Amino acid sequence: MELRHLRYFVAVADTLNFRRAAERVHIEQSPLSQQIRNLEQELGVQLFTRTKRRVALTHAGRVFVGDAQAVLARANDGMERARRAARGSIGTLSFAYLTSMTNAFFVSVIHEFQYQYPGITLSFSDMVPNAVLNAVAQRAADVGFLRGVFSHEELAIEELGTEPLVVALPKDHPLTGKKKLAGSDLANEPFVMVPDEGSMGYNDVIRAYCRESGFSPVLRAEANQMQAVIWLVHLGLGLSLIPLSLKGLHRGNVVYRDLRDPPSISGKMVYRRSDNSPVLKNFVDLVLTATRRVPGWPLERPFPRKKSRREQDERSLPRLVSR
Repeated sequence: MELRHLRYFVAVADTLNFRRAAERVHIEQSPLSQQIRNLEQELGVQLFTRTKRRVALTHAGRVFVGDAQAVLARANDGMERARRAARGSIGTLSFAYLTSMTNAFFVSVIHEFQYQYPGITLSFSDMVPNAVLNAVAQRAADVGFLRGVFSHEELAIEELGTEPLVVALPKDHPLTGKKKLAGSDLANEPFVMVPDEGSMGYNDVIRAYCRESGFSPVLRAEANQMQAVIWLVHLGLGLSLIPLSLKGLHRGNVVYRDLRDPPSISGKMVYRRSDNSPVLKNFVDLVLTATRRVPGWPLERPFPRKKSRREQDERSLPRLVSR
């Protein structure tokens, strides 16, 4: 039994007329009649009673038509889901990322992707840099967002843009009296940094800037994530150089100051070169389009904010005017 046999049967059951049914399924009437007889022989039951003037469903035919319609509906649904999957409209997408990469750009891209592809299920895991790379390379995540300088044979690495570093320092620090700091102002100050292992060159950028300013940074404390670095600054353990976009992380005892001629750090997106998922392709294309639209990465939103379904529903409600 093939799906076409069920389509032929349902067409005859709907019209109770072999000529009209043949027109609906685009075959001649004689082959249609033969296909119905073949179906009845395969099932071992009579589906129709036929006279010169009338075609009617038998009891078996009336029972079978509901099942046939259900099978066809499921087949049609399956074919449509397959087409949507091929377009990348349904499926899953998993992210591994540095928490410090969750800036305005990242948020806007995720919202836009959700808006364009509501059938995609998203999952998120915040990790340290090495773990981000490993997760993507080992297929625990589809795409990663991180900072630094690195290479990886199995991964495609897309440059999102660069952002300057700013100084995070305790609120009562003497340097807060200056609106903009020079590198030499930081000499002999205790630094809070991420560990060298897995920093992806981030610490190298800081040390190179300090050397150009005539000193080497004195390490006082370490933390694995930028949020934790800022917390240690909040505790008064030292100052730190952090990406500009993290100025939005507020701690009561932390203030930020810009640097003259600041060093910069790049943001990157990584994914497997061999991954042919249309869902991933749609997301990568969206991100690359966004980086072309917004030269001010990562502080600007590349896409306008979409109204939520609730906001849209509220907008459509009639307005009540009090008198």
